[in-house]
Formats: sequence, structure tokens, C-alpha cells
Amino acid sequence: MTSKSYAFPSSLNSVGLALIASLVFIAPAKAQSGNDALRFSQRFPGTTAASLGLSGTGIAGVADPSALILNPAGLGFAQTSSISGSFSSFDIQDDSFFRSDGITFPGVAEITSAGVGHLASLYKFPTSQGSLVIGISISQVTTYERDLFFDGENGLNSITDFFMPLSDEFELIEEGDDLFPEFFRTPSFIAFETFAIDFDQGLFDANDPIPFLPAVSAGTVAQSGSVTEEGRMNELNIGGAMEAANGVMIGASINIPFGRYTFTRIFEEEDIFNDNDGSGGTTDFDYLKYTESFQSDMVGINARFGLSARVSPQLRLGITLETPTQLTIEDDFATVLRTEFDNGDVFTYGDQIDEDAGTGHFEYTLTTPWHVGVGISYRSGSLSLMADAELIDWSQMKFSNDNLTFADENRSIQEQFESVLNTRFGATYETGDFILRGGFAVYPDPHNAQFGRAADGAVVDRERQYFSLGLGYRISNTLRADVGWIQEQFNDVYSPYTEVANAPIVDEEVIRNRFQIGFTYSL
Repeated sequence: MTSKSYAFPSSLNSVGLALIASLVFIAPAKAQSGNDALRFSQRFPGTTAASLGLSGTGIAGVADPSALILNPAGLGFAQTSSISGSFSSFDIQDDSFFRSDGITFPGVAEITSAGVGHLASLYKFPTSQGSLVIGISISQVTTYERDLFFDGENGLNSITDFFMPLSDEFELIEEGDDLFPEFFRTPSFIAFETFAIDFDQGLFDANDPIPFLPAVSAGTVAQSGSVTEEGRMNELNIGGAMEAANGVMIGASINIPFGRYTFTRIFEEEDIFNDNDGSGGTTDFDYLKYTESFQSDMVGINARFGLSARVSPQLRLGITLETPTQLTIEDDFATVLRTEFDNGDVFTYGDQIDEDAGTGHFEYTLTTPWHVGVGISYRSGSLSLMADAELIDWSQMKFSNDNLTFADENRSIQEQFESVLNTRFGATYETGDFILRGGFAVYPDPHNAQFGRAADGAVVDRERQYFSLGLGYRISNTLRADVGWIQEQFNDVYSPYTEVANAPIVDEEVIRNRFQIGFTYSL
């Protein structure tokens, strides 16, 4: 192969090419799957350093700013006005296992991040009886930081097989003696533009329903890639609590979550043994790089209501209700594909302004589920024990847009997800000026049994487990320092490409460590 040219007649002019581009189906956005909805909706347990050490336990009623997220009624138990803040850092390790053709290739990636954990102020009104407290806080409730790397060999298939269209994803247009394809699938169009797939006249003459050939048709290729996720979700909370009866607090808060999520996926494939050398019906494919990226900016609003009651001097009970969040999301996304051949030909699509298939801007709304939680705490001397249960039906997540329907996506969410009961447990022990804390939490996998599977059919349990420790120290009557640590562990699976028989999968074992140090000053 000495040069590349389109398989259809060269008389197709630039107007015809423009027509092709204009008729390509452009996917409206990149972050509109159920898993994306789940990612944007889930929260990390614990916002303050003290709450972190308890794995976020506290629905029964805690008198610190984390009450604005757990149960705003807990603010009513605050003894004084206060201001507080904390600094937070994350360390995330992702162990990967690229599996193809019965062979496993291990990999590892690690990423760190840091920032403000929370800033808050509580004001306790002077009252002759009862309690009235208001508070405002801004807290980090989620981190999206994650970095996956994989590398291995695949002798069964190629990403160019994924680029091949189905029979209803293209149409061959004839104009006189000219023939050209019109694609209704963006990856296929981009691949055709860069010769990752190509029209084959022989298949067309033989009435093959899909007269295209992938650039890789023989041998073993090296496949590698990375998935980098960055960003965080914060929440602005304004709320208050009052004593409705002796020892019974009621509270409410208005909450504005806002954040940014960025995603970059790079996939590379190389003909390492030169099995595709242009002979024997193969092309002289050498290498390709496929890059997809998007950025989501989000802002929303919800409300929380709660009740916390001191049943006895030792026992406290709480209940909280969180309304669905209406999260407005703006996506900017882009796709670039570069292919290289042995003869030196290089083709790239997506790096020019007018190459806009797979690139664009889209706005839509995500509605998250209701949250219902109950909590209990028991104190005996210096020891306090706490437990929370939180019910969330993840199948109730919904996408919407004024001009488009998300019926298929929303139906998929209803089929793919189910309700779960998140549980959290915490304990504190006070000795002198020190407060020791510990906790653990379990967040079950919200995927149902049918959809909680990898591409190879194996069951993947994405249950998240949390373990935490913390320490508080009263520096003075008005100043306290808190340190908290929590570790999150879960398994996941990533598919570099789908819709191909025996496509490779990447199993993941993810460990996130979060450290937080904070100070509280009582006024």
C-alpha cells in the first residue's frame, strides 16, 4: 500500500463531503448513562473531620456542621455558636487487570488531590428556654478523582471491530455512478474518515449487508489505555433547627450542590508483530489513538427535613428526609481519532474546528432519588455508639431536556438499578481532653443482578466499604482540633470497547484514602 484514497469514486466533490458530515448522527452528550447519573448523585460519607472519623454516622443528631447534610435537626443540640473549617486530602489507588484471550495483564495507577474540606458557621440564638440554631456551610461531598491504566495484548479482536457499523447504522447513497456512505453512528463515521474502517468494493459487489472492512483483520495487537477522572462536588447548606418540645428538635436546610467533573479516555492500539502488513487481504495498519473527553459543570438544589429526639438522657433517635435534587448539567465533549500506516500515511479526525462529529455542547437535567434515613445513638458514660440506615431507590434517577426525550436512557436506568439500604456505624470515647472516634459503613451495589455484570458475563459486586478512625483534642475551652481518616474499598470493571464478541475487560480494585484535619472555635 503506497497511498490511501476513498473506495468510492474520486469525483465526489467537497460539497458531497460536507453533505456527509451534515448528515452524520451526532451523539448529544457523553455523560448520559445510568452509571454517570449514579456517579453524579452519590456522596462520600463524612464532611467535617469529626464526621469523617465516624464514617459519616449521625442521623440521630450531631451538633456540628455535618448535621446540615445528615439531619439538620441535630443543630438544635449545639451548645454554643461556632466557626469551623478543615483541610482534606485524597490518595486513590486503582489496581487494574486487563483480561483478554484468557491472559491477565496487571497494572496500577495512583493519584492524589487536596483542598478545603469544609467551612461553616453556627449561630445559637440566646433564648430563655428551648433552642434555636441556624447554620451555613460549604463542604466537599464527593471527589471524582480516579486514574486507571491498562496494558496488554489481544489476539481475538480490535477496537476497529467496534468501529464497524451495523446494517441499520449507515446507508449507501448513489448519485449517478458515484457511491458514498452516510453514517448514523458517530464512531463509525470518524473511523471511516481515518481509514480505521474502509469501504470494500468486493463486498459491495457480493451484496454483503455491511461492505466495510476493519483496519485490523489478523494477528495480535497491543492495547493500552488510561481513564482519568477529576473534579469534585461541593454543597452549600443553609439551615436551622429549633426545639419543638422538650428534647425534640426539628430542622430543615436548603442545599445547593455544585461541581465539575472531567473525564479523559485514551485508547491506543499497535500492530506489534506486523501481522497486518498489506498482504493476504490485510491493510498495512500500524497504530491508532482514540481519545474521548468531556467536562460536566453541575449545579442543583434540594431540601432536607429532620427530627431528632432525646428519648432519655442516654438514648437519641432521628429521622431525615431529603428531596430529589434537580441537577442542571452542561457537557462539553470531544472525540479525536488518529491512525497510522506502515507506508507513513497518517490520518486524524477531530483536531480541526470543522471536524465536529463527536464534539459539541449539551445541557440537560438529572433528577436524583429521594433519601430517607433513620438513626440511633446511645451514650453510657464516656462511650457513645451510633448507627444509621439510609434508603435510596436508585432506579428513580431521571434525565430530562426540554427539546429531547430520554425515554430509552430512563428506561435503562429503571431496569439497571434498584433500591439499597446504606448503613453506617460509629463510636466515640472521651478521655480527658481527647475524643477517640471510629466507624465503618457499607453502601451496597445499586446495580441489579442482571446488569451488575462485566462484558464476559462475570458478576461484579461494586459494594463500597468504608473504615474510619478519628481523634479530637480540646486545645482550650474554645478551640478544638479534629483529625479524621477514612478508607473506601470497592471493585469495578471497565470495558475499553463493547458490542464485540470476546472484547477485553479491565477488572479494577480501587482504594481511596481520605485524610482531614479541622478546627472548631466556639464563640
